Amino acid sequence: MSIAETTELTPVFSPLLRRYTLEEFWALPEPEDRAHYDLIGGNLFTVPPPDPPHGSVCSRLAKSLAAFLSTNGIAGNFYYPREAIYTEHTYIEPDLMYVSDQLELKMTGRRSSADIVFEILSKTTATYDKTNKADTYLALGVAELWLLDPDGKTIEVRNAVIRKGSLAWEIRRYRAGESASSLVLTGWQVPIDNIFAGL
Repeated sequence: MSIAETTELTPVFSPLLRRYTLEEFWALPEPEDRAHYDLIGGNLFTVPPPDPPHGSVCSRLAKSLAAFLSTNGIAGNFYYPREAIYTEHTYIEPDLMYVSDQLELKMTGRRSSADIVFEILSKTTATYDKTNKADTYLALGVAELWLLDPDGKTIEVRNAVIRKGSLAWEIRRYRAGESASSLVLTGWQVPIDNIFAGL
């Protein structure tokens, strides 16, 4: 029998035992198996690597977004991991995010929000993306969240609204034969069949 000793850098996952600051989070060693950690309100989460065709869906989406921004002369940038949204006790990496120049100017020193965040669902991450991570984006002021499901070939678009005095998501779902549309980037439409064709 061997006895493993815990050290200061051994990750602790229960908030009943430990909450992390951003600096403490950054000091943690990388997890194994291509996973990464997210930090939400000081709580540590292990995020497994995505399943295929995650990369293909993200690439097609990015091309559509880039073409729309360029064609319409819309300023702003989009970012991939390891770019993150982060605050003093939170650090999460979207699969893709769009940040307008106007929002970029409001943020000082760190990217604390985004105009639109995109998550491509995998079997290993879908529940986390739709719950913990989605609600964290809402709390951080993200105006629009896209959840793309390659298995179901659907796109769910959520927009932040105030309902009964509290922040909430208003949800629209799009299926085969339809086009998902953005309320933040008016006029941008993404045909479901194009995004998931051949996958």
